[in-house]
Amino acid sequence: CSGLHYGTYDYSAALGIAAAYQSMEHPAADHAKAVMQVAAAGTGVRLSDGSTNVLPVGDTAAVHAAWRLHARLVRRSLERGYWQGWDMHPAQLPTRYLATYAFFREGLPAAAARLRAYVERTGGGVLDEPATAQALAGFVARGLDCGALTEAEVVNRAGLDRAAIDAWTRRSGAAGGLTAGAARDTVTPPSE
Repeated sequence: CSGLHYGTYDYSAALGIAAAYQSMEHPAADHAKAVMQVAAAGTGVRLSDGSTNVLPVGDTAAVHAAWRLHARLVRRSLERGYWQGWDMHPAQLPTRYLATYAFFREGLPAAAARLRAYVERTGGGVLDEPATAQALAGFVARGLDCGALTEAEVVNRAGLDRAAIDAWTRRSGAAGGLTAGAARDTVTPPSE
């Protein structure tokens, strides 16, 4: 298995949820997606969130309302660790890009500062552990991969180039993180 996809409407309908309440943000959807995350954690299996069936078509007010909803749902998925999703209509692509770029652009200053403080052992207001440093680097790598961030700004803010970011995000062991010894003894990223 290389990926798991949450099917918003198939799953909701199978549970007997009325059509008017079927949504990516229904409590049953949140539960199912959390179970999927737990099941796939550390396996390398990619997760994809579902879609919204509210399409940006019709008059200007309807299009704008659908774009607002879609952008909010994409952002919500990113905040919950669902890095991929799918869309039902090509007019949803602009809001997917907008929400994704905004998520990484807005998150870069804090993520880069925390990662830099961790790597340089300068400390700060948050006590991060090795797994969190790896997650911070993963956030930056995803921002680079989608084009929302540039390597130059990452180097400027985090003090790490792409190769260093990639070294931090590499998986080691079945748990998908740093080894216990590495976590205890060093802030150097795991080697291959």
